[in-house]
Amino acid sequence: MNYERYSPHVDIPSGLLTREAVDKLIAGIVIATLAFNAVLAAVNAHVVAVTNGEVIAAELLIFFCSTLLLVLTLAPHDRPWLALMFLFIGIGLVISLFRDELVAKNIRDVLSIPVFVMLGLRYSSNPVSLFSKLQFVVVFFALLEIAYPDLFSDIFDVRSYYINSRNFAADDFWNSDSSLFVSATRPGERFFSFVDIHRVSSLFLEPVSLGNYVCIVVILLICFWPTLSSIMRAWLIVSTAFLLVACDGRFATVTSALILLCVPLASKLPSRAAVFYLPAILTLGAIGVYAFHPDPLSDDFGGRVAKTMELAGNLNFYDMLGMAQWSEINDNLDSGLTYLIVTQTLLGGCFVWLFTTLVASDRVPDMELRLRIRRATHAVALFIGLNLLVSYSLFSIKSAAFLWFLYGAAIKPMPEDYAAGD
Repeated sequence: MNYERYSPHVDIPSGLLTREAVDKLIAGIVIATLAFNAVLAAVNAHVVAVTNGEVIAAELLIFFCSTLLLVLTLAPHDRPWLALMFLFIGIGLVISLFRDELVAKNIRDVLSIPVFVMLGLRYSSNPVSLFSKLQFVVVFFALLEIAYPDLFSDIFDVRSYYINSRNFAADDFWNSDSSLFVSATRPGERFFSFVDIHRVSSLFLEPVSLGNYVCIVVILLICFWPTLSSIMRAWLIVSTAFLLVACDGRFATVTSALILLCVPLASKLPSRAAVFYLPAILTLGAIGVYAFHPDPLSDDFGGRVAKTMELAGNLNFYDMLGMAQWSEINDNLDSGLTYLIVTQTLLGGCFVWLFTTLVASDRVPDMELRLRIRRATHAVALFIGLNLLVSYSLFSIKSAAFLWFLYGAAIKPMPEDYAAGD
């Protein structure tokens, strides 16, 4: 399929939406996904207690604005992603029918994939410019958190926010002296032991989400490297390395290193060769668990992989049809793979992977564009495959919005090159 540049004069019922207006609206939506949790946390700390209902309402507002914009700017390149959207909705409604309850969260978890891919596909400005501005904001609040942790805690009171708005209890926060997220001061030494600070979260409020963001910026760097000015390269490299050390992300470190090492080599292969990554990663994970017998209760990479293999082995036929009990679904939160299966069915999980790796075609005449599509597909597939082994954080809008927006922007041909570091 050829991905055409978004034109403000095609298939738009209103003359109010110019290309520049659409780009500004998309940028506003992306910024909102970064800021809304921090804003709600500040409201919770200083105005009124924020419950899970307000968090859901904020996410639904983001999805509503995104969907409205998509409807007003529909284009031929949206067709496969619209099909995926309706497929997710259909699977969710069928599961709801058989469970006799609406599984709205399950549907919401995966709708971010087609929605933000389509936003990326119609974003005609330079995504690097948008991400560089986001990076500045993220770095600023990370520095604030490091230099003035008490002030950061006073502003956001992350512990209170998660107790009020999520299924956290006060006892889950083992460090009673800290009002940061529970994993910000995990027992034991830091992964980067040469730095004597807590695990930083910045506006994401959770170190894991900041780690996922770091991986996404690494994907941005490797996809758009030829278009970047020297100053932009230096800024993104230094700031991303700082955020990686600050969040002390073990998974983020390993994944970023693998992306940087493997994707330049893998980009010599067609983009659709990435379809084999997940089977290969799962096979290697199973071999590693069989050979080294890591403890599935251990909170490290080996333990998380072992937990995933154990949970996958315990799935039955009804679980793979989305009929698992809610208690069983909660047991799968440490494994993105089994969480995806029990909430979206095995069929839905397969469609997520197949659409990610097969829809974008690198059969384009422009060599630079072909390389970008290949790098984007291979990098995103590698990130997803590894993430599914250890976490379901991939389905949080805080991570998913940036990943899928970037993917959509990267796989879409543009008629002119981006200006370096606009």
